[in-house]
Amino acid sequence: MTIENRINVEIDSAKKEAIATNLNGLKTELEPLLVALPAEQKKNLAMIGERLMTFVDQAVESAESNQDLVPPYLKLDQVKVDVQAWKDLNNISKELEYLKSLLKDTAALSGSEAYSSMLTFYNYLKQAAKDGVPGAKAVYDELKHHFSSAKKKEDVKSEEN
Repeated sequence: MTIENRINVEIDSAKKEAIATNLNGLKTELEPLLVALPAEQKKNLAMIGERLMTFVDQAVESAESNQDLVPPYLKLDQVKVDVQAWKDLNNISKELEYLKSLLKDTAALSGSEAYSSMLTFYNYLKQAAKDGVPGAKAVYDELKHHFSSAKKKEDVKSEEN
């Protein structure tokens, strides 16, 4: 039986260092521009997406074309800065979300393959220990504690039924 290995990602120290440098650079560039909001404050914000930004763009154009209708307390120049900031930050956010999704998927697949392979090894050891294969019981005993809480939960469920 061969275990399928769909991914084999190796990240050497030079690549890790380059990634860390780039992440630090990104953090250095972005952090001065960003704010952290408390959850309560986030709840009260009007959250917009592409569709509502279309309204904002059209409203800004209308305000620019009809300056006499713009209330004096509304600072159109500041609104235009906010609009551009939203567009720029939203584009950066989309790119980061895309990368984050790929990172999570790749990490999940790598972890899953490693776990599945070692679970196969563990189960083989378990049987080898039962069959008296020399050395198998000692190695099995080193690993079996990782599953003891799951075993206890199963035992409790069995006793309840």
